[in-house]
Amino acid sequence: MLDRITEMDLAAARSGHAAAVARLFREATEPCARIITTIVGRRDVAAAVVKELHVRAARQIEKWSTVEEASRWFMHHTIILIREYRKPIDSSNDVLLHEVGGPDVVQYQALVGAIRKLPDQQQEAFLLTYAHRWNVRYCSIAMDCSTKAVETHLTEARRQVQPLCGESFDALTGFLHQVHKSIPLELPDAPKVIVAKIVARRSFRTLTTIAGWLLILLIVTAIVAAVVILGPRIET
Repeated sequence: MLDRITEMDLAAARSGHAAAVARLFREATEPCARIITTIVGRRDVAAAVVKELHVRAARQIEKWSTVEEASRWFMHHTIILIREYRKPIDSSNDVLLHEVGGPDVVQYQALVGAIRKLPDQQQEAFLLTYAHRWNVRYCSIAMDCSTKAVETHLTEARRQVQPLCGESFDALTGFLHQVHKSIPLELPDAPKVIVAKIVARRSFRTLTTIAGWLLILLIVTAIVAAVVILGPRIET
């Protein structure tokens, strides 16, 4: 997912380097926001989810030891937040139907309607596979289940959706992918806030460490002073 982020980029971001943080969040937020918007189907809900994703990621960034770990975190927490925030969708405002037209629009509308009626995990598996074009492994990471479970959800989703599409299934799911990729996104500009939080946390930890060593030094000094002062008295 973070294919263009190197381990050096991540290390710089973890240290609070503004440009590195901006690049990391830009690379992660765009695909996550697109998945979120497509699955929740509502721009207002999607905006709230993306904002919360940034808030939680800001707390975690210093804990990611590798790019793969960061990537897995974003994939999984995208779906976690979708499940927490998901609300009913008004078909007239579904983002997958916005400004959609053409000769196959009726079939496409039927496809989207069928997708929205699927159980949550089946809907996730279907949209991650056909809209976002993730493989089974990526889906399993995001959905926090085995690849076998993803395949089961996907098979059941296809069983319910495919009959409505007939021979147009591939064409319609291809169009679904195009709609998904073209959905306008409003991405939060959070890196400056995140950088400030990273620097503040690091400064606090540094001060805490210094205070801890000073306290130890004070205790040792007090012990040494006590020995120096009381030692002769004890001997006598």
